[in-house]
Amino acid sequence: PLMARCYFEKGMWHSPEIVPYGPISLAPAAKVFHYGQQIFEGMKAYRVGKANPTLFRPEENYKRFCQSAERMAMPIIPKDVFFYTLENLVSYLAPIIPTGIGESLYLRPLLISCESGLSLKCSDEYLFFVLASPSGSYFSAAKVKALIERNRCRAAPGGTGAVKVAGNYGASIRSGLLAKKMGYQQNLWLDATHHRYIEEFSGMNFFAVIDGQLLTPKLTSTILPGITRDSILKLAPSLGLTVREELIDIDELINQIVIGRCTEVFACGTAAVITPVAALGESDGRCYELSTSFGPIAQKLHTELVAAQIDGAHDGFSDWIYEIHLDRQSGEKNCRSTAKETITPRILGSK
Repeated sequence: PLMARCYFEKGMWHSPEIVPYGPISLAPAAKVFHYGQQIFEGMKAYRVGKANPTLFRPEENYKRFCQSAERMAMPIIPKDVFFYTLENLVSYLAPIIPTGIGESLYLRPLLISCESGLSLKCSDEYLFFVLASPSGSYFSAAKVKALIERNRCRAAPGGTGAVKVAGNYGASIRSGLLAKKMGYQQNLWLDATHHRYIEEFSGMNFFAVIDGQLLTPKLTSTILPGITRDSILKLAPSLGLTVREELIDIDELINQIVIGRCTEVFACGTAAVITPVAALGESDGRCYELSTSFGPIAQKLHTELVAAQIDGAHDGFSDWIYEIHLDRQSGEKNCRSTAKETITPRILGSK
């Protein structure tokens, strides 16, 4: 197993390198442990029917990574460093990228503060690193149920809900345990102010189908702008679907489910792509089942989105695919092995 890493210190980024996967050495007083300066991304590399691996809309991941860094007062990683690091890691791991439809190499870029000190201030030292893991197809017709969280909140206006910060997800774990205890696999979060309007699932965006139209909550400072969400919104009109981004009142949605006008609910995100939801439940035991847990619109969107992820199959979306050209002889890109079994990419800008 391998991972990529790149250090930031004294106001500058060092050259990225690829090293064996293993523990990271940090001081007990590293600021990431005490003040939570940590951000991450989730993205995938594909190699279905192609010699070269591809990334899906990595420019959007980079933009969001920068937005997260800015919100957490962390240094912006240069675009060339971000992409260079990803390209080299994916290139070296190209032989183990699964080649089946729906399969991929999952990539997790992270940035953490690692300066030692207990003063509440920005760190002067950071570590950017990327983890990788082969991933199978997550899509399933299994009956996933979501528990509506009416008491706790995932994020508050002006907070960090719109960026990928570790604390957003850590704060959802307690509610997730309650949901699991009650037989649910997900939580559905509502807004922090009124506990009335739907925001998102734990780690995934929310969609519903009402009267054949596709609905999703409009973005606010408390909802993560998912790249899969954005891709669905762009693909849907080309499939003849009407899309609405608006406030969705949870009680109104429940009524639409009861009277049969809401026929599908599904979650979307990088890891699972699209996950159909069979029912929404309350902590008092009430449960509202959808007429179908594996609806035709969710199926259609999943099929088209996976096709777009593989090769940008739709007209107008070919720029979503970022191809990584491998060295024809070695199968690697800009990588070389050292005697210590550490793989070090060439210094940026070298020949």
